[in-house]
Amino acid sequence: MERTRWGGFKGLVFPLGLLTAWFIFGYTGKLNQQILPSPGEVLSAFRYLCRDGLLWSHLGSSLVRVFGGFALAALVGVPLGLIMGCVPQSQTWFGPTLHFLRQVPPTALIPLFLLWFGIGEAPKLAVIFYAALFPIVVNAARGVQEIPGMYWEVSRALCLSPWKTLKYLVIPGSWGFVFTGLRLGMGMSWRAIVAAEMLASASGVGYLVMTARSLARVDEMFVGILVIGFMGILIDAAVITIQNHFVPSWRSVQGTRRSEKGGTTAPRTAPSLQEL
Repeated sequence: MERTRWGGFKGLVFPLGLLTAWFIFGYTGKLNQQILPSPGEVLSAFRYLCRDGLLWSHLGSSLVRVFGGFALAALVGVPLGLIMGCVPQSQTWFGPTLHFLRQVPPTALIPLFLLWFGIGEAPKLAVIFYAALFPIVVNAARGVQEIPGMYWEVSRALCLSPWKTLKYLVIPGSWGFVFTGLRLGMGMSWRAIVAAEMLASASGVGYLVMTARSLARVDEMFVGILVIGFMGILIDAAVITIQNHFVPSWRSVQGTRRSEKGGTTAPRTAPSLQEL
């Protein structure tokens, strides 16, 4: 326990060191204010943006877009990934296409989405959808493929219908990978929307940073950058918390897979099948 706490503390040494040096140089006036503002100036800009409501308005716009596009990607990506995992032939047919599309960054498609969907919220949702879809699909398919063959044999021996196989085997066995894909997809969504707002938007945190750049307000740029970073950490922490709450069965399956090589214990999916 103490070793874990010390490991977490060591991760704070470098950022705290940078923050301390920033405060010292800012306090002594040795910083070029046009390139790197002092912590006091950044704090003043933060207070100004909060007091006028600009920061919360831009942040709210970004979050609404992120969660909307991510929800669409999850609704499409999770079923598609599970289907691809259950049908091995689909990897042959669609695998190369997915691999190609994964290599194209979402920001490269922003001009095309603007041409297709016009100026408004649709192209931004399309960027988020595109960014989040592929991690979700790939991890959901991987989760199904990682289910040991013995469990498939049990489901066939019990003559389970496709629906019961999905309910008692596929979903419990792949749930952990699905949440991993959702976590990666959410991270990609947050980064993609910030980039999209920098290129084509009239609101959002990315737009705030670009407006500050055009006005040469480096302090407000730093506020936007810090908000982007801390908000990304909070979103990732929230997804991890949800995953830890909803994926106990996946942990049992993972423990069983490791124990199969040198031990026993039944996975969470096995009792579900036996209850039938």
